[in-house]
Amino acid sequence: MTYHALVVDDNPDVLEDVQDRLELIGHSYDCATCLQSARNHLAKNGYSYILLDLEIPVRYGRPSRIPNGQNLLREIRRMKGFEHIPIIVMTSHGHDSPDFAVEVLRGNGAIDYVKKPFADNGHTLEKAIQDGLTASGRARPGAAKRSGATKEEPPHPFECGELVFFKDRVELCEVKICGGPESGMIRRILDALRQTNTHGRYVRYAGAELAKLVGCERGQNGIAEAVRDFRDQVCMVMLSEANIKMDRLHDIILNDRRYGYRLSAKITVRDADDPQNEPQRGNGDVVNEPLNDIVSDGVDVENTPRQQWALDRMRADGEFRKTDLVSQFKCSVTTAERDLRDLRRQGAVEFVGPARTGFWRLSVGARAEAGNVRL
Repeated sequence: MTYHALVVDDNPDVLEDVQDRLELIGHSYDCATCLQSARNHLAKNGYSYILLDLEIPVRYGRPSRIPNGQNLLREIRRMKGFEHIPIIVMTSHGHDSPDFAVEVLRGNGAIDYVKKPFADNGHTLEKAIQDGLTASGRARPGAAKRSGATKEEPPHPFECGELVFFKDRVELCEVKICGGPESGMIRRILDALRQTNTHGRYVRYAGAELAKLVGCERGQNGIAEAVRDFRDQVCMVMLSEANIKMDRLHDIILNDRRYGYRLSAKITVRDADDPQNEPQRGNGDVVNEPLNDIVSDGVDVENTPRQQWALDRMRADGEFRKTDLVSQFKCSVTTAERDLRDLRRQGAVEFVGPARTGFWRLSVGARAEAGNVRL
């Protein structure tokens, strides 16, 4: 009996490298390129260990995001027969900081992590596998096979997820839950509730107040009916397409007499073109759009006062973050993000570094015109 691994990664080159390495040490394997494929393998098979890339899509061909892999990691730890299986995270450069390691190893249940591209000396993928098998009591091949689930895995409770706004749809965990403006009332409600206050918390509205804001002629009764139907729809589609069980009262749109209507704190709102949702290169840097016209040092009449202030601060200080705009103008985080994205579309600014810890600065062209060409 040999060791049998599940390898989860959406990069064909990485999968090929891992396959070659596992074959050299005599291990068999199954490969999955997305979260749903991994779930299907886990529901049918047993494994000695799992090699997991966190930045994977929910389904093949969809955007890859780290929260998808983190959700899968937590799900595996709750599956019967996989509570103690060694899980080794494969991470690319840019997602290998000490803080990230602590989060993965302690917070999510991985036993180790290795960097891509894999090293041939020192802490190699092969060494991480052997150490993981030894630590878990699977040092002998006879102890390798685990009895995996023999029936379809039960639904996974919703813990957290991204609500991404596109022009023609809204997705939760990469599942479409609403269309564009033609969807009518519920799209207008979501557009209103997605906003944040100066403290970064989602706005809250009483039923009558929200009805007036979105133009609901039936008032708070119309709002209540639209939210009720939307909750039911989301619960149904998330269960059928992602095997995620939603709590209709607490996981989507909340409402009570004290605070009114608001989005659940489990949800993170993003625009489709937000830097945190755009494809990332192997080094974790945000992919910036191609540069357009260079922005001059003079005041651009098309820029808002907030945008012009941001440009001035970047010329003076170099690094800039959206929280600087929020603090200076007491605007919402959503507004600050929109201002900076608009500047990037103009070719005036670019985003540097990992999505969560990076910063904005003048684009190369704008810095050259300003006489600051440091990269």
